[in-house]
Amino acid sequence: MINKGQTKLSSYSNTSDIEVYSGIDLFKVFAAILVVFIHSNIAKNEEFSNVIVLCFSGIAVPFFFMVSGFFFYKKLSNVKDEKSFIISYEKKLLFLYFFWQLVNLPMTINAYIIKYPDSSVIKYVLLIFRSIFLCGNGITWYILSMLEAAFIIYLVHKFFKDKAKIKIVLFLIVIGFSFLLCYDSFKNLLISTPYSYVNKFFYVLFSWSNNFIMKAVPFMGIGCIIYFLNLRIPLSLATVALALLSVFSLAVYCFKINDILNIDFYVILNIPITICYFFISLEINLNIKPEISQILRGISSTIYFLHTYILYYVLDKFLGYEFSCVLKVLISVTCLTVVYFLIRKSNLKILKKVLNLK
Repeated sequence: MINKGQTKLSSYSNTSDIEVYSGIDLFKVFAAILVVFIHSNIAKNEEFSNVIVLCFSGIAVPFFFMVSGFFFYKKLSNVKDEKSFIISYEKKLLFLYFFWQLVNLPMTINAYIIKYPDSSVIKYVLLIFRSIFLCGNGITWYILSMLEAAFIIYLVHKFFKDKAKIKIVLFLIVIGFSFLLCYDSFKNLLISTPYSYVNKFFYVLFSWSNNFIMKAVPFMGIGCIIYFLNLRIPLSLATVALALLSVFSLAVYCFKINDILNIDFYVILNIPITICYFFISLEINLNIKPEISQILRGISSTIYFLHTYILYYVLDKFLGYEFSCVLKVLISVTCLTVVYFLIRKSNLKILKKVLNLK
């Protein structure tokens, strides 16, 4: 069945068709730009940038997880050798993860030295161990969390029948979001309760909510279920829902509802906003060539993997932290788009591999 946002192009073999999800590829670029906003808005001195970061940027990586879950389960459901597929999938992610961890290691060590200047060598070693093997850092947490979540979903797929699969994945989604909301949204209300020890445990283990339990498994799980059940929401309905939720998020910002209720509503709203955003991307068909879709995917990957180096080592160094966030985003995205096309034209296979380019 070919949906609105999906175009069947041709067959490579008797059993496989090339499908282009042009809306998803375009929306991935938008999501990557939202990630750049997060890391550009250190000074928090622009109203527009604050609105973008607080109200909307929180959907970016969850959207990536939903897309990954959708396509992961699409491939898993259609391969003959599932074991070989998951091994190959995990190997690819492990390579990406440890490559970027190695690249980021000097920056990670420097950050810990600045944050904990009088700590012992043992503490630094433990912090780095946690950073590498448990929580990731910078862009790498996304890769590590996806690696872990994909394996969990594979195990559910392998050992349970269809109805049980759905129930277990839904259970994992509910549990993950419950932990997320308690950790990020309601943490101030829970400080004086026994549950605060659960939040402290997660802090010691991961240091933040960006982990496979709270984000990767729930959002990838939703993507898997959407593919498995072939769920669709009409474009008009998803758009109206997104608009209403966006207005609500803006109201939270304008009326400082978080401060009044001592709850982080942005985290709560990010969940349905991300789901609506994904359904819209799934329904949109740009009627573009597969090469253009591939370019959009490449641009989003390049922006995601390289933007922090442009921001932290070039723009912040020469223009300063107080420089306009919007201009830093525009400069970064423009430069990295050019970088993508230069890499695409080159024969640098290793660079294409670590940027996940084809």
